[in-house]
Amino acid sequence: MKKPFNLLVAAALTASATGCSSYLDINDNPNSPLTATPDAILATALTTTAANYTGGQGATGGDNYNSYGSWTAGYWARSGTVNGYTPERTYTYTTSFYSALFDNTYDNLNDYNIIQTQGTATGYPNHAAIARIMKAYNYLLLVDEYGDVPYTNALGGLGNIAPTYDKAADIYKDLLVQLVGAIADINTAAKAVPAARAVGSEDVVFAGNMKSWKQFANSLRLRILLRESQTGDATLNASVATQLAALQNETSAATADGFITADVVVQPGYLQSSGKQNPFYNRYGATAAGSAATERSYQLPTKYILAQYINNSDPRVSQLYSTAPILANGTPPTVGYVGADLGEKSPVLGSGLAGGSRFRLGGGLLKGYNAPTPLMLLSEHLFSKAEAETRNLFTGGDAAAKTDFNNGILASFNFFYRPATSGPTVASGVTQYNTYVAANPNNPLVNYDLATSNGALGKQAVIIYQKYLALNTWGSIEAWDDYRRTAQPKVPASLESTSPRADKLPTRLLYPQSEVSANSANIPAGITQFTKIFWDSVD
Repeated sequence: MKKPFNLLVAAALTASATGCSSYLDINDNPNSPLTATPDAILATALTTTAANYTGGQGATGGDNYNSYGSWTAGYWARSGTVNGYTPERTYTYTTSFYSALFDNTYDNLNDYNIIQTQGTATGYPNHAAIARIMKAYNYLLLVDEYGDVPYTNALGGLGNIAPTYDKAADIYKDLLVQLVGAIADINTAAKAVPAARAVGSEDVVFAGNMKSWKQFANSLRLRILLRESQTGDATLNASVATQLAALQNETSAATADGFITADVVVQPGYLQSSGKQNPFYNRYGATAAGSAATERSYQLPTKYILAQYINNSDPRVSQLYSTAPILANGTPPTVGYVGADLGEKSPVLGSGLAGGSRFRLGGGLLKGYNAPTPLMLLSEHLFSKAEAETRNLFTGGDAAAKTDFNNGILASFNFFYRPATSGPTVASGVTQYNTYVAANPNNPLVNYDLATSNGALGKQAVIIYQKYLALNTWGSIEAWDDYRRTAQPKVPASLESTSPRADKLPTRLLYPQSEVSANSANIPAGITQFTKIFWDSVD
């Protein structure tokens, strides 16, 4: 049984914490190293990653990857109860827009660097291997939203306060090396005499199950390789194809560790207490005192995402969103799902709509104050595997792809319908999944057998479409990355877009003001929010 959140975090702090930011953070000053052992640091490092990925105010100043992805990938729009969100509506980014994301990720990377360095030196090889995997996880997030970033010379503290920037493609290559190396480190530790120090409840992801960490590393390798699999660089594409074939061979042997088999989630023991709730629930659901969260009414689902569920008789819509009254021409109100267009200049609530659909409390997005925070959904992995198979990057062809496609949809239903307190392997949405399949026998978006070989309803497009539905809010940044790689699905741009691109969307974030102020000599020149990442294949 895992220790309560407050006990785990307290073990990682060297002084008492007074706010959510300090409560979650390990070490604000990389030039003043911690003396705590790796096992005392790990829980807080993992919990901080979860907050950075899908978090709330306090832990990351409101900046997190999935919040950004939810706006750009077409899941969220501004409600009529609030002004602002100008960058989200116009794509006029500045160095202040989501600036904390860059800094907080590097702060978290420093935490893992301490764990890896101290773990290797002081007899905690498994802790060091976990940190090595999580460094790759975090660097991948940075590269995918910023492109070139400090890597080789980063995390040096006073030894290098102005690190140079590495090419994004080069970082990608080394992330794969690091993940393979971490798996090898775990295998070596398992054979050590005397036995390596065990990982216990401080591992708030897998509770010390090192095979699960190896599976996660393999699934991360698949995420990385697919991301760079459709560039205009024929040499790179060929190399990726070779590596994917090797990855499949390596993971499919009878004695292999394989890939993840359940959602990968962080669960430190969130409590209904100030600064200790699930960070997403704390921001968009309810406070620890039970009142509505500050941003409870700030955003609505887009009309686009609602239509994808409603038009395909998808039961998930009622699990994700509440209904709202609709007023029209003075007639008695009806009840339905009410969304908005991103960038709609007339506030939704002042344009004939009496209300809007919100994230359903206790539903698939706001599961509860004690719900775990995902780092990778099983549905994402299964759809990625299906894509590799249908594109012949993995063997198995469409037969294997169909199985993984269907299992990916089922995994999404299970995740969205799973109660907050249930484990990641609990099957909770089977009935609703069967209803969905039964309602769509002639729909190529649901029935894989009807998907064509290519085109708008081609097999890859249909896989990405279902993956998009599964990644709603909890994995929005992955959906946004998939769009930039595949141009699927055709998510709408903001009606107020200033983008010069054909799709009227942005492509990346700008380097933060902290880098402009302290490391401007090393920042790549000529970067705008419309500069593509090296793997971006969308014109």
